[in-house]
Amino acid sequence: MIAIGLGTSLGAIIVAGAAQAQGLPAEENPANEIVVTGTIVASEMKSIAEQRRADNIVNILTADGIGRLPDRNAAEAVQRLPGVSIERDQGEGRFVAVRGLPSQWNSTLINGNRLPTAEEETTSRATAFDFFPSELIEQVVVAKAVTPDMEGDAIGGSVNFITKTAPDKRTLQITAGANYSEKADKPGFLATALYGNRIGRLGFVLTGSYYKRHWATDNYEPRRGGDGIGITRLELRDYTGVRETTGINGAVEYAFDNGGKIYARGTYGSLSDDETHYKHRLNFASNRVEVQHIFNTLITELSGGELGGIHMLGGGAKFDWKVSHYENLFRYGDTPDGQDNSYFVVRFDQRNVGYEGLENRGSGNLAYNEIDGGTDPANAIGNHLPSSFQMNPSLTRLANVELYKIRVKETDRIVLEGNLTVPASDTLTLKAGGKYRDKLRNATFEDLFYTWNPAAGPVPTLADFPLMNQPGRGGYLDELPIGQQYAGQFSQVVSEQNLVDWYLANRGNLVLDEAGSATAQNGGALGRTFKLYEKQAAGYVMGTWTPSDALTLLGGVRIEYTKTTVDGQVLVNGALENTRSSNDYLAILPSLHATLHLDGDTNLRAAVTRTFARPDFGDLAPGGAFSEADLEFSGGNPDLKPTYSWNGDLIVEHYFGNDGVISAGAFYKRISNPIYDSRRVGTYRGIDGVAFLTPANGAAGDLYGFEFNVQRRLSFLPGLLSNLGVNANYTLIRSKFTLPDGRGVRVPRQADNLANVAVYYDDGRFSTRLAMNYKGAYIEEYGADADSDSYYGAYTSLDLTVNFNVTENVTVFGEAGNLTNQKLHYYLGHKERPLQVEYYGPRFVLGVKAAIF
Repeated sequence: MIAIGLGTSLGAIIVAGAAQAQGLPAEENPANEIVVTGTIVASEMKSIAEQRRADNIVNILTADGIGRLPDRNAAEAVQRLPGVSIERDQGEGRFVAVRGLPSQWNSTLINGNRLPTAEEETTSRATAFDFFPSELIEQVVVAKAVTPDMEGDAIGGSVNFITKTAPDKRTLQITAGANYSEKADKPGFLATALYGNRIGRLGFVLTGSYYKRHWATDNYEPRRGGDGIGITRLELRDYTGVRETTGINGAVEYAFDNGGKIYARGTYGSLSDDETHYKHRLNFASNRVEVQHIFNTLITELSGGELGGIHMLGGGAKFDWKVSHYENLFRYGDTPDGQDNSYFVVRFDQRNVGYEGLENRGSGNLAYNEIDGGTDPANAIGNHLPSSFQMNPSLTRLANVELYKIRVKETDRIVLEGNLTVPASDTLTLKAGGKYRDKLRNATFEDLFYTWNPAAGPVPTLADFPLMNQPGRGGYLDELPIGQQYAGQFSQVVSEQNLVDWYLANRGNLVLDEAGSATAQNGGALGRTFKLYEKQAAGYVMGTWTPSDALTLLGGVRIEYTKTTVDGQVLVNGALENTRSSNDYLAILPSLHATLHLDGDTNLRAAVTRTFARPDFGDLAPGGAFSEADLEFSGGNPDLKPTYSWNGDLIVEHYFGNDGVISAGAFYKRISNPIYDSRRVGTYRGIDGVAFLTPANGAAGDLYGFEFNVQRRLSFLPGLLSNLGVNANYTLIRSKFTLPDGRGVRVPRQADNLANVAVYYDDGRFSTRLAMNYKGAYIEEYGADADSDSYYGAYTSLDLTVNFNVTENVTVFGEAGNLTNQKLHYYLGHKERPLQVEYYGPRFVLGVKAAIF
């Protein structure tokens, strides 16, 4: 492995390209040594060298490479690798996906462990990585074809974030900077410190990171109902907030004389998002304007650690082991207070608006986009208010108070792992091991609505509160042709503090709307309230055979056993009953990898693997509601089977010495037992003819694609042009599956096209990179037909970084993200039929990095 010090702003690195192709140390091939200087170049060469030496199909990103892009969390750090994409929240990366597959079909790891998950609105197994700062990461390894010693639940691939370990010598690095969001129009700051050292055989590192930024989002959402395409209401959402990311990583190790060691690592990462959201809802169908005041603090906290060791047994054999514990918690902060901490919503309505220009096509008075024969362009949906209309605070009455409550805590109580590696001969190495995980997930949910008690007096109106202009109102949606039209019709609003004070003083004057709330008693909360216990046990054997310098074969089999038990409740004809269900299965996962060194700089790689994906937690929950009168059960399905995939990969890669790599490959996946929402008729508690509205396993489908990647330093050009370089990759993906109703579709959340293009300049002191990231549109959720499928629109981001080394140890850097103010765009069937459109504005960072020693 080529080691690059974390402070190598101007330091030289030595890369022996030909030697690394054969796995030889650089000192054995001094004639091939090439000195490479520069910040971007150094990280590029390190990543390429490690990819070149791998026995399977991987892409690698180093800490230096992460630091040269405007990526502030772990998810964003990998979006520029071939075939890797991310899903965003408020413009920041959250979930990671490989080769366009759903994020829960990929294995996202920290130090080889798949982490527990906790997230506000999803019940999948995908980990949201927006809480994990990129500054804690030493390296990211994306495996497109997994080996038997890796977690097997990785249909798309495996993304392993490796945290920082003890440096080779005493190191102190400090980073400080300011950030600015154009739409929020407020500054924030960031600070990171790393200290590490080796004292004899003892090495340690401690990294801390804090990142505070203001953010704002302008959003409009046409809500559709009735005939499916008509707009029942237009929601105008104006968000402002403050996000704080905190990360701490510590590691200590003790090295033995024979090359073994024992170590301990601890990690903490948190994201606190304090959000203020004012929403005007133009409710065409109900002839009213609704004003929602929404306040909440969303908190995600991951903590955990591991204790492990590597022991050399003689004769080249070694045994490594690890004991881990991790916990992930999602909760709301103390809004409106510690008793009712929730997503806190206070809504006021002004009725009898008298909307104009609506149509009634049999589903009430609705607005229609031009694509559906209406008058409203997709980016200029009219408010349909009478020209004389003005909101009147004294007529805008309290409608309800909503307390939306979620708490999810998932704990990997213990994870045990052990691996034995034994050289059987000069050309054959055998490896065997096992892993055990004991998981507990506890999720609670309810959505409570309260209305004013008439006995307490007149219903409050907006006029009863101190009013203020909505934050950011003047520039609201100025990206649109009619941006100012909406803002001019807004009412004034109430501050968070005034509404919280009012709520605490009037809590006793509010009455629960039992029918309108989602509670256990009416069955509305049962699908998301459950307690899950899961035991996972895995074992594997594998061998790596190198019969010649030109060929390496790696093969073996992994077996994973899973037993899942879920406790929940069902509502049976109005009565709550406790229920428990269990499911277990054995996944047998063989794999074979081959690497053929065609020459010193060219590899041909092939792999055949079998992988799987466990059912999502929410799909397994047995909770639900049964109505004998309607002969219908709605809920989860604890009998779901895992989804399996046979995978084939073929790739050829050519290395330009130490200056770059070009590769092209193809992949194919045969996926069986995918899970869809379904409607089927069966028997429930002895009653025949019951319609089950539950997830179910579907028919097998196919996915295939092609990848192209080039990383090249253009050192062959003359003069200053020799400092230029380019990174570009493109992935084409196609798939075909059949829904339970017989309709052919592609995999949900699978984009047909992924692409990255980056051009950089690096002369050793000054470096800059302009990077473009593209992800094509994909289906978010299936509807009754193709026209009612909901899509996440294509997304293109453009980012810029600049680094200048003032001295050998001090670097000034600047970052600019989302330069083109790319919008998030959900739509129904066609992009001219929007469901949600958000604008975030550009974001900027300016700071300094100092390597003290």
